Amino acid sequence: MARQIFKLKELTIAPIDLDIYVPPIAWKGDSTGHIGKNDLFFWLLDGECFLNIDSESYIIRPGQLAYLPKGKMRAYTHVSEKFKMYEMAFSAKSNGEELMDILGLTEQNFVVDIPNPDEMTALFESSSLIEFTRNPLQDIKWCINITNIISIYAEERRKLSDKNNMFFKPVLKYMTNNLSKQIQTEELAALVYMQPTYFIKKFHSTYGLPPMAYLGRLRMYKAMGMLAGTSMSISEISHSVGINDTSYFARMFKKHCGTSPSQYRAEFNKS
Repeated sequence: MARQIFKLKELTIAPIDLDIYVPPIAWKGDSTGHIGKNDLFFWLLDGECFLNIDSESYIIRPGQLAYLPKGKMRAYTHVSEKFKMYEMAFSAKSNGEELMDILGLTEQNFVVDIPNPDEMTALFESSSLIEFTRNPLQDIKWCINITNIISIYAEERRKLSDKNNMFFKPVLKYMTNNLSKQIQTEELAALVYMQPTYFIKKFHSTYGLPPMAYLGRLRMYKAMGMLAGTSMSISEISHSVGINDTSYFARMFKKHCGTSPSQYRAEFNKS
């Protein structure tokens, strides 16, 4: 991330909205995608969330903070039974310009690991309580919380270049851009010049899943978006995500999403 030097003469932080999604509150997200109207932070407490911003795809785990810049195409969804997440919308400007732009945070690498998850959860919890008792003093506290979240996020983005998930970025990009193809572990390992066995171990320790399982997740999330946003047949979608056996695709989809492809499409259209 390129570091920019600027003089902070004016800082305007505006809380917009904060939602917490915990059972029985349902959050289906938007698997088809839209242009974001506001800057958002996602803070995941439990489960798994898929996120795509422009051409970058992520599978977010608890303890990871995601930033969704406004003005970019974004798609997100989940299939976790015990899904819990905070979603915070905000505006931040410095000297009349977008603060996140000035800090160089609106391009690439939108998900970071948070070293102190309890501290981050406390910032969101505190803001959530403020939402129920809005007054000028509480709004000041919420603005302070947003400033702290931005500061922590920016610091972890600065460190990101030294971490394994930057090292594996070519692998994730290749997966995302080639979901329709038959991909082997060996070719993924070759992208980062690693022996396949060591590659699998290192990838698993970084993302919590073996590389082929991670690829399978990306395929299912891509299929969800196509089922919701296109009229393509299930067979066409299956082939588009690299699974030539439609029956196998249907079994994998139900295993991952808890429902069949046709049921998912019908439910999405109904909602």
